[in-house]
Amino acid sequence: MSHSTVVEADDATMLLSKREFHNDKDSTYWLPKDKEEKNRLIRQHYVIKGIFEGNFLKSIGETLNFKKDISILDVGCGSGIWIMDMIKDYPNCSYHGCDIVDFTQGTISSSQFTFNYGNVAKGLPYPDNSFDFVHMRLLVLALREEEWPIAIRELLRVTKPGRMIQLLEIDHKLTGNVMVQAFLASIHAACRSRGQNACIATELKKIVSVINNAKIVQVDYIITDL
Repeated sequence: MSHSTVVEADDATMLLSKREFHNDKDSTYWLPKDKEEKNRLIRQHYVIKGIFEGNFLKSIGETLNFKKDISILDVGCGSGIWIMDMIKDYPNCSYHGCDIVDFTQGTISSSQFTFNYGNVAKGLPYPDNSFDFVHMRLLVLALREEEWPIAIRELLRVTKPGRMIQLLEIDHKLTGNVMVQAFLASIHAACRSRGQNACIATELKKIVSVINNAKIVQVDYIITDL
């Protein structure tokens, strides 16, 4: 017999089966925010970096000079591992992270980094045209399907004209053996119950293409085993 216990820890945290979760009623994000999750996010980062052979796509490196002091924002920054890795490679840039919880403590200690609380679907806490490079990835389990156009327009609002935004999402297609398909089917069901689209990655190009001031520069699809 298994037991699941929910405890209200504080205004920002909810305990569920000894795991810490955010308690933001405006967000549908459903993964934990504890040390175990932070370690998973760090491992995941290096897997993604290996798959894409870097922290940003080729066209971004050709457009932006990361050796200069450019301003970079990571939306939904999580553990802050992407920013920490970028700081190692490009120490002259200024870095900003935004999320519904501050999960960066103990990961980033650089004076070049500033964290702000914020929900991209409700509006980012930055003025228009603030950043040279805006990065957002793996919010498939955080945003409702109807929130994606809102979020992308908000990214565009805070990005300087002619500068770059990078979106990276996983497409949870029902492929693989029976066990993998069953696992992915459970993810699809959980997403649907929250108004999310587990295959939003395949819709991003269409969402961006109908926004007047957005230009798609590069789209990469990489197939990997689960």
